Amino acid sequence: MLRHLLLILITTVLATFASANDLAMPPKNPKAQTAQPPAANASGEYGETKFNPNDAKAIASTFTEGDAIIKTTVTEVCPKKGCWMKVKGAKANEDVRVTFKDYGFFVPTELIGKEVALQGRYVEHTESVEEQKHLLKDAKRPQAEIDAITAPKTSLRFVSTGVKVLSTQPK
Repeated sequence: MLRHLLLILITTVLATFASANDLAMPPKNPKAQTAQPPAANASGEYGETKFNPNDAKAIASTFTEGDAIIKTTVTEVCPKKGCWMKVKGAKANEDVRVTFKDYGFFVPTELIGKEVALQGRYVEHTESVEEQKHLLKDAKRPQAEIDAITAPKTSLRFVSTGVKVLSTQPK
């Protein structure tokens, strides 16, 4: 009995470690390859979009890990490749980082200010110092801000499998 419990524990730890590594930026073998953000497409859909945007809920002030369809406004898109974006959180001046599952798709910078529906999963993620600096460099932040990063940080992130643009004009 003890052996079975130990085996289950080891399997769970390994599975958790493997999924946490899937969120590392950039991944070792990204599905999408680009040197710049993609152009906006006429459908306003990116990734797997077989979800109903009417099922989208506003971002709540408290998050729990798990699957969700959310509705929010894009505040920032990676200007280098479109490989991540930030969206408005429930509180003022609170943004939530959105990445795209397995780097399977990227989004255009034209999404900034637009309302979107996102399908995906909330996950707790620890950003290493290296990852934080990478993200700030991609966002073209000042070197002083990049150099100020000295410790890892843990936050809730949304890993999206699909994005649908709900508004054609920035809010």
